[in-house]
Amino acid sequence: MIKARPDSSGFTLVELMIALTILAIVITVGAPSFSGFVQEGRIKTGARLVAVSIQTARLKAISGNRRCYLDLAPGSLTPADSFYTIWLDTNGNQTYDTGEVDSTRLALSETRSGFSGFMLPRGVAFGVGGDSPPSTGPDAGAIPADGVDFGGSDRTWFNSRGEGTAGSVFLTGENGSNYAVTVSNLGAVRIWRWEDNQWK
Repeated sequence: MIKARPDSSGFTLVELMIALTILAIVITVGAPSFSGFVQEGRIKTGARLVAVSIQTARLKAISGNRRCYLDLAPGSLTPADSFYTIWLDTNGNQTYDTGEVDSTRLALSETRSGFSGFMLPRGVAFGVGGDSPPSTGPDAGAIPADGVDFGGSDRTWFNSRGEGTAGSVFLTGENGSNYAVTVSNLGAVRIWRWEDNQWK
């Protein structure tokens, strides 16, 4: 009489090795695309943060009945530092004075060179880059080397009516993607993406 094999549950060593080999292949193929997805997400987040900051500066100017600045090169910093701040010109002298950053009553998360403000996400910088970077912005104007252009300045401002300086901020990511955030003199903000050799 042939004895019936006891019912065993689980996997054999061969089945486990085959499953692990398939899993390793899937991870190897999928990892680079996932990394690109994360990098694209960071630059999109950076563009949205700048756009929201521009809108916040406009609203602060209206509600505070004073000029409010979005400064992408506060003090001795430059746009290359990937840091920016918002400040309300409380005394109306059109220059930053100690304490004016705090007058916005915003939760500014970072501090650089004595300024409270915001850092761009990791891997995101002001400027353009990649294999075929754009040479002109959405308005067909030349893109400055530092990626920030508000009429030759690294900051934009809004008055108590919500009107201000028009311009563009360009951002690039470590994956080579390029975005532009434009603002009109009436405060309309738009985010653009460089795709197929044109701004969309």
